[in-house]
Amino acid sequence: MLLVLSMSVALAGPVPAHSSDDATDAPVDLSAGAVYLYDPEGDFDIATVRRLARADFGAARGFGTSLGLSARDSAAWIRLDVPRQVAGGEWWLSVGPATVTSVTLYAPDASGRLTMRELGASTPFAGRPVRFRLPVFPLRLAATPDARTLYLRVSGRSTTHEVEPVMWRPAAFVAMAERDYALWGAYFGILMLLITFTLFFWLEFRSAAYLRYSLYLGAFFAVLWLLEGFGAQWLLPDSPETAIYLTRAIALVAMGYTLWFSLKLLELERRFPLLHHIAAALSLAQAGGALAILFVNDGVVLRTALVAALAWQPIFFVLLRYQWHRRPDLRPVIVAFAPQMVGLAIAVLRHVGAVPAGFWSSHALEATGIVHMVVLSLALMRRVRDSERRALLLARESEERLDRKVGERTSELADANRRLMSEIAERRAAQTELASSLKSERKMLDAQRDFVAMVSHEFRTPLAVIKAVAQRLRSHSALQDDDLQNRLGRVDRATTRMTAMMETYLADDRMRAPERERRTSRFPAAALVSAAVEHHGGNADSRIRLATAEDAPDIDGDLGLLTVALANLIDNALKYSVAPAPVRVTTTWETGMLYFRVADEGTGVTESERERIFQRYVRGSASSGRGGAGLGLHLAQEIARLHGGDITIEQTDLAGSTFVLTVPAAPVEHVEPTRNVATMDQLGVQ
Repeated sequence: MLLVLSMSVALAGPVPAHSSDDATDAPVDLSAGAVYLYDPEGDFDIATVRRLARADFGAARGFGTSLGLSARDSAAWIRLDVPRQVAGGEWWLSVGPATVTSVTLYAPDASGRLTMRELGASTPFAGRPVRFRLPVFPLRLAATPDARTLYLRVSGRSTTHEVEPVMWRPAAFVAMAERDYALWGAYFGILMLLITFTLFFWLEFRSAAYLRYSLYLGAFFAVLWLLEGFGAQWLLPDSPETAIYLTRAIALVAMGYTLWFSLKLLELERRFPLLHHIAAALSLAQAGGALAILFVNDGVVLRTALVAALAWQPIFFVLLRYQWHRRPDLRPVIVAFAPQMVGLAIAVLRHVGAVPAGFWSSHALEATGIVHMVVLSLALMRRVRDSERRALLLARESEERLDRKVGERTSELADANRRLMSEIAERRAAQTELASSLKSERKMLDAQRDFVAMVSHEFRTPLAVIKAVAQRLRSHSALQDDDLQNRLGRVDRATTRMTAMMETYLADDRMRAPERERRTSRFPAAALVSAAVEHHGGNADSRIRLATAEDAPDIDGDLGLLTVALANLIDNALKYSVAPAPVRVTTTWETGMLYFRVADEGTGVTESERERIFQRYVRGSASSGRGGAGLGLHLAQEIARLHGGDITIEQTDLAGSTFVLTVPAAPVEHVEPTRNVATMDQLGVQ
């Protein structure tokens, strides 16, 4: 590709101008003998300039006096003396570069009369006499040597020594133009090919580096296409001012993006963060110049941007050397920047007049730029390929590690599964054995419960007979002996305890029975209290104090079970308090609930025993020396909860303990939601 480009450049290069000794129709480069007159205010006219002798003109100046950079109206006059050996007749004068804003030719016609014609970037392309990217003036050169002095008035942003006036015979010019367009077509074709490949690689690998590089190539393409005059010819042939602004704006944006791209490509951010931020700000400022030239003298903006870009080059060169030693992987990228820096150096030296104007010096940036682009593309592809290779290697290593881990975990999982299956088998065997044991135990418990229920039923009638006989004997007038009365009282109390115990066991059995087998009825609260008190016989009547609200609602429930529950509370109160201390049974109701409070003046229940006291077979610390199996409170609470209520221990400031049996009241129409509590007289308090 580079070989083809080099051949194209050689073919498209201008035919060398002949020396003054050659009488020829070959192209003539007039810049060698040109002299210059600077017009800072732009107020000289052609008459004034023609009166000056050649000695009044001077040599071309460099960058310091670039036209238009300090004043919009500044200009320069160039005197061109056509050599005597040049034959007369029709010639075409091309004036480069394409960015010259305005160039006016003053030339004598065949009759010796001075004619004037203005061309340049500010002239619509459609109005040019020769449709070429550079200004071209057709002229007829007189045969008389004295009438061959030409004058050019140039205004724009190129230094005067960059202006390249060349005379062509029309046929030679046409041949040169064909080669010129062929060269630029090949040049831009290579750039488009690079951009296409780069975008393809970006779509293929999704690497941001390729996208940034494609934008870099696109910016270079756009700037070069506009600077060489193709934008004015093909894009905006009737809008020269827009073409001029677009050229300068895109050039500024491209300068800023090139600086930012080089920072990203060399990965300077982590190593030099401060310098990176400064360069990034400079890049943004250069790109922002595209807007600034709308409001500020564009010459000032362009000069500032160019000075900043030139000042950055030594810093960039130092950074390249630093990265060359610290980052061997970036060396191909650094090598790619070498041709660009050489081309930039030639362009700067030519701009300041240190290098003579010519085809190769004029196109140094283009020639080295294409080399830079191709080498950078190869370096970037190599770098991305190396990154892909490293990523693939890491992926393979990770895959191998993952395979090993999977193998290890699979083996561990297989071992764990074997252990789990063994444990499951053991647990199933244990579960089967446990189920068998539970089934056997359940059968034994059912048999025991049936036996206890049977015994309780069988003992109930004899105990009732014994109790009735004992009570009748105690009331017989002939048997009032104190010793005999005490013995009969013990018989009465023993039968009462036995009856209560059997009722407890029978109640437990009934609770385990299905709900349809329970004996549910509607009864008043007073009936429940009376039934519970009767369980304790006449000897307890003197200690039990009753207080029942007169308008207490009825209860829907199993009277027998609830009697056992309340009787157990009364029995505990009698058992754990010393006679003749009273046991108070108070009935109140409120918002659909009945409260049966059983209060004694015994030792009470400690704080640590409040939660455990309702558990099965648990007895309080005060139960030492007293009979009981620890089943009464548990059974009473279960009966209460079976009816939708509960049994709790109430906190009071009085001695002893207070147990509260809560039972839902039966629905009653128009029940007032007021609290009804027994009076102190009803409680028997004196």
